[in-house]
Amino acid sequence: MEALYKVGLSQSQDRLFIHQFGDGFLVVSDFPEKTAERPLAICVAVMRHLIARGVATKAGISAGGFADIFSCYPPAIQEAAKDHRYVRIGEGLMTIIPVMGSALTNSYRLLSRSHGAVLLLDAMAFSGLPSGVIVRGTSPTVIDWIHSDFPLINKLCVKSGLKYVEPAIAETHLRAYVCDHVTEVSQEWLASTMESLGTAVAAN
Repeated sequence: MEALYKVGLSQSQDRLFIHQFGDGFLVVSDFPEKTAERPLAICVAVMRHLIARGVATKAGISAGGFADIFSCYPPAIQEAAKDHRYVRIGEGLMTIIPVMGSALTNSYRLLSRSHGAVLLLDAMAFSGLPSGVIVRGTSPTVIDWIHSDFPLINKLCVKSGLKYVEPAIAETHLRAYVCDHVTEVSQEWLASTMESLGTAVAAN
């Protein structure tokens, strides 16, 4: 959450909207991205920033609409809602999420196609990839977030205050994470994670 907050603050000229859904976050651009460069830079920067702190993450990049649907709620809910987030129901609360759209459903559907600490891209949503991006699979498009590198990643880290993690260092952190959690993660998670990075699964 803090990493995305810092990234959002750094993108004042091309603002972002970030929404929490359970244990995940949806990052939406103010306007459609012309290329996949900025979404990829954000994902790679945040994923490497977090793995350096012992946290493995998963991300999916897609495209679609996203809007405030509060006006579609029944009048009684609109009148009772506080800050468009909570509705008092007796001694309890109803929590509402008045934003929705295909940007959420498309990225969620994409993420459901693979397990592990992976970065997936909807290739149909963008034309071409920045030089330096490494693709490990095509159905869906699997981006090697450890070894892919291009200038905007470092630039975004500097601007947002995130630590830029070199690919070799990021791989070391990922291997340490796998060793520390090998008994907790499934073989499917492990295989998918390592294969998506072009890295062999270490033998026990």
